[in-house]
Amino acid sequence: MFVALFGLFLAANTQPVSAQASTKTPAKIQGTWYCYKGKSKFSQIKVTPKSVTFDGKKYTPSKKGYKKLSVSKWGSWYMLNKSSKQSQSLGQFKTTKKLIKGSYKKVLIRSYGVGSYDVYTSQKIKHKYTYNALG
Repeated sequence: MFVALFGLFLAANTQPVSAQASTKTPAKIQGTWYCYKGKSKFSQIKVTPKSVTFDGKKYTPSKKGYKKLSVSKWGSWYMLNKSSKQSQSLGQFKTTKKLIKGSYKKVLIRSYGVGSYDVYTSQKIKHKYTYNALG
């Protein structure tokens, strides 16, 4: 009897977990970020509360199609414009600290593809911090 009542209690007090998309970017990843691509060229991401500009293309909640901004969270990662087409997804992002020029700085990590990571800094630094986890 106790087991049956306990089971009813659990069934009544559980809430489904869902990853709902939002149109507001988290404060953690907001700012202007740079990733050195070589030959004095940089990739730039500018994240504001209601928009993301990635290499000159602007994504907002009011746009149509693949430029319509959507944000969802998966663990410690934020997925921007998750899509079944990899070319339309901006990737997954999170911030962390990384040793840059002798001190730990906050960086934005962009995960795309399988095991590929771009490291974005808040200043233009001519050094590639990008890495591939699968070697």
